Amino acid sequence: MSKNKNWREAIAEVSSQVKKGLNGKSCDLLIAFLSENYQDFEPSRFVSVLSHFIPSGTVIGCNSSGIISDSKEIEMEPALSVLAMHLPDVKIYPFQLNEADLAGFSAAPDLINTLDIYPPDKPHFIVFADPATFDVVKFLHLSNEGYKGLPVIGGLASGAVMGVPNWIFLNGVLFQEGLVGVALTGDIEFDVIVSQGCRPVGKPYVITKAEGNVLYELAGRPSLEVVRELIQDLSPKDRKLAEFSLAVGLVMNEQQSVFKRGDFLIRNLVGFDPDASSLMIGSLLKVGQTLQFQVRDADTSEEDLKHFLEGIKAQPKSVPRGGMLVSCCGRGRNLYGKPDHDARAIQSLQGPLPITGFFANGEIGPVGLKNFVHGYTSSLVIFR
Repeated sequence: MSKNKNWREAIAEVSSQVKKGLNGKSCDLLIAFLSENYQDFEPSRFVSVLSHFIPSGTVIGCNSSGIISDSKEIEMEPALSVLAMHLPDVKIYPFQLNEADLAGFSAAPDLINTLDIYPPDKPHFIVFADPATFDVVKFLHLSNEGYKGLPVIGGLASGAVMGVPNWIFLNGVLFQEGLVGVALTGDIEFDVIVSQGCRPVGKPYVITKAEGNVLYELAGRPSLEVVRELIQDLSPKDRKLAEFSLAVGLVMNEQQSVFKRGDFLIRNLVGFDPDASSLMIGSLLKVGQTLQFQVRDADTSEEDLKHFLEGIKAQPKSVPRGGMLVSCCGRGRNLYGKPDHDARAIQSLQGPLPITGFFANGEIGPVGLKNFVHGYTSSLVIFR
């Protein structure tokens, strides 16, 4: 990692760190993130110089509003973070897609045939995209259908948060639209945590009337009536939280009889219609789904991340070699009131571990056996 305010010197600094860390071994995959707050900066030139200074079999990354490196989170300041990986027994398949490519995919086999990467090889995916020019939700839907149960980890470029265009890059080429990714097969494992930072309140309800993302009825009652009653029954602390952070948790496994932290896909409440007594949810809904309302705050987010980190630590596995953390722009100082919170938590429970990452405009990772785009989330992968 480098905080040098000259981007060329920052590349030189991380290049020296990479060479020392690899100790003569090849760099097979380089993941790089740049917090773009530099003077005299040209993105295409940056990508070219980075590839020159750190020769790699594959290099991938994007720009952002902040970067993460080991135990540090640098927000809204110039900084560069990279993770150089020596993967002698891993096959790496880089790919790039744009919206026109995606429009031509009518079903999962179209994606599989285009990527020329096949499910029996059990590929693990890392992807970065521009949220303004690429339908990541459709891409993940096709991925979930074609590569069932296999993880897709990554995030959406967030340079626009700093007032500059988003961009992504792959193997020395800069793209201002679409998606870039790598599929990894062979001797590599992913431990994945998607910490959505919420806890359930009230009780579960079954959706009895919905259309698109509009929620009309829960257990036969108008949804707006249900949520008003819920808020009145909450503790004073939770009632205050619900005023600005009430969300919805959609149950991922309807076979369960009891639902707890991690059993939900969290989606935001995006509006309401008092005339129809309905709610608008940031997800398509289905009659018969189980739903439970959720609240989010700094304490809950901290507990949530710690819970999942301790769960991984309790499992006897091979030694972790590195990690990548994609955290929402709404976390970090905005959530905790202090820097480095999630990065330090990871190091305290899983470290010492070389980590790269960035603050994203949307985080990608699995809940249950399917991959989604999230908000206000930390999506962590530990490579083994």
